[in-house]
Parts: sequence; C-alpha cells; structure tokens
Amino acid sequence: MAASLHPIARQAKGDSSSSTAPLVSTANGSVLPQDLLYEILVRIPAKPLCRLRAVSRSWRSLLSDSSFVTAHNTLHGPLVASFKWEPAGIHILDRSGNTVKRIRFETGLRSYSWIVACSNLDVICRLGADERPRLIDPATGVISLLPDDSEFNHNKHTTSFGFGRASSTRETKVLAITARLMTVRCCKVLTLDGAGEWRETGCPMTKLAATPRCVALAKGVLYFLGYTSYYPDHIAAYDLQREQWRPDLVHLPLPDRCHVSLAELSDNLVAVYNRNVDSHISTDLWFLTDAEKLLWSKRYTITMPYPKTFDRMMGRWADCLPLWKLDDGKIVFWVSLYLNGGDVLVVHFLRVYDPPTNTYTDGAEMPGYTFFGVYKGSLLAGHPWTRN
Repeated sequence: MAASLHPIARQAKGDSSSSTAPLVSTANGSVLPQDLLYEILVRIPAKPLCRLRAVSRSWRSLLSDSSFVTAHNTLHGPLVASFKWEPAGIHILDRSGNTVKRIRFETGLRSYSWIVACSNLDVICRLGADERPRLIDPATGVISLLPDDSEFNHNKHTTSFGFGRASSTRETKVLAITARLMTVRCCKVLTLDGAGEWRETGCPMTKLAATPRCVALAKGVLYFLGYTSYYPDHIAAYDLQREQWRPDLVHLPLPDRCHVSLAELSDNLVAVYNRNVDSHISTDLWFLTDAEKLLWSKRYTITMPYPKTFDRMMGRWADCLPLWKLDDGKIVFWVSLYLNGGDVLVVHFLRVYDPPTNTYTDGAEMPGYTFFGVYKGSLLAGHPWTRN
C-alpha cells in the first residue's frame, strides 16, 4: 500500500546538507539520521514496533509522536477486532488472521453483550458481571468503566453499543441500545471525554438487529438493519451529530430473501447480499450512493469458490462480509463457513479479493472467534480518556 510519509524532523530551511539531519541513537550505541530511522521504523508492523519503544527515550518519543502514528496507520491499514471464548478476550488480527494484540477479560463478562460494529472502531465496549459497561482501549489494554445506567441492569433486556464520530465536530460518541427480542426499549448517547452522562435520544419506530453484521457507520451516521417480519427489509439511521434518529427509513435495494448484512467501504454504506450456489459463493455489494435521495448502485458481483476442504460437504453455507478496501482496490472479507444450512459454525477466515483479476488470497483459519468490527485505531497510541 502506498502512503505519503512525513518524517517528524526535516532539514533546516536553506540547508540542503544531509549532515544537518538530527541523529538518533540505536541499541548498539551507533547513530542514524532521524529521517532514515523514521523511514525504516514506519514499515515495521505494530506488534514488534511496540517493543522497540523500550530501546531508548528518543525511540519512544519518535514512535509515540502523532505524525508517526498517523503515517504508520496509513501505511499498514486497519486491523480486525474479534472475540475468542477460550481463553476469553479480544484479539486484534492482521489481514492474514494472525493475532497482533490480545486483551484478556476478567471472569464474568457477559457473553451475550455485543459490541456494534462501526467503521471508525478504535475502542471496544463490553458489559461486566456487575452490569457496568466497560470501555477497552486495544492500544493500551486499559479497561475503563463507563457511567452506569439503570437501563443496562434489566435481566430481560440486552444492551448493544455503537461507536462513531460525529460528522462535523468529530466527537467520539457511544450509542447504547437496550432491547428485548429486537424491540428497542431505550436509546441513550454518551460523548467520550465529555460531560460523562448518558442522554436520552429517542427510539426508532422499528425493530432493530444490533449485531456486528447488521450495523455500519458511514459519514457520521449509524445504520441498523430493521425488521418488520422474519427477513430484514429496511434500515434505520441514527445521526451522531444531531443525536437523533432520522425520520425516514432506508429501504434495502432488493426485497430478496437471501442473507443480508451491512458494511462500510470507503465511507459508503454497503448492503451485502450473500447467495450460496452449488460450487461457489456469490456476493453482491450495493452502495448507498445518495443518502438524501436514498439511491443504491450495485458495484460488485463477486463469485468465489468454497475452500477445498468444503468442496464435497453437504449443507454447506458461507457468509462473506467486506471489511475495508485497500489502496490497490483489493477488498478484505471476513468469511464464515457453516454446515447444516447455516446451523453449525465451522470456521472463520480472512480473504483478500482482487476484483480486476477475480483472484483471492486466504488467511489462516480462525476457529472459536467471533467478529466484532474493523479496528481503525493505532496500537501505538491510546486514547486520553482510557489512559491510566
């Protein structure tokens, strides 16, 4: 992936001599120009790079600088946040399916409390055994308590949390949706690093599915699949800037009774239609091209084969969810494989698909994982509101 790199320290104005570039000590006592060190370190993945902060104070300062963190994040792209049950914890994965960071949970975190998947996900929220929501910063591993609310403590209700940034103020907000059997009972919103209070925000006039595959964030709006019957047929939209539900429902592009998910690609809402044919998986990606006029456009019809280990299995079924688009046009998918028509989950894996050539590369299989969302934060820098 190409990226424009901007080293922290440049040469002084009017002096073209490379000898004036700042020097930084290395582990063996030698020195390197800071520009050169920057260009080397920015290409190292986050997991080993975090260890290099212990080399010296100057290295730690360089690796913690906001411009370096931004350049590194741009070059290496997003990661995947997933949950693994044994041992219980959040795993941050690269696009090959390798774990680059793990945050273990204390005993008793409620297994049925979902985080809503959002495109700008850089924090994670779960409910603990004490019914208190916890904010997890993957960069630091710090787990912080969010303000309590009595609506979260009802034993017959479940609470889901959506994250996103408001379109103009860029404030990060948390939307809490308390529901029973998909019927929303209460919605409240909280601004992180703000007043620290949950605010009533009204409820949508529809049933919602608030699981990671049914929610997406695009241009400061959270979109949720809505139900009027067994199959989803519309979308409810919550504006994070105005802190209110939009009055008009967004109708899905096709009234098709196949498996539908929501995703975000390049800050556009995408309706994902998965069909399972005898020998392959067919996925249609519909983009909401005009949020005001509610216009959809089908930009991709993707046909991919099953893995060879599933070629001859009966009742196989697959679900492909696009996660993000790379600079070269390739699309990263989270693929889930099932048997018995979708009743038995077998395995997850990541697949990088190249539309022009219709080729793909599969990552490692990941049994026992649950998809949470795309992690677009940086493991090099935590949030100020979650630092100890």
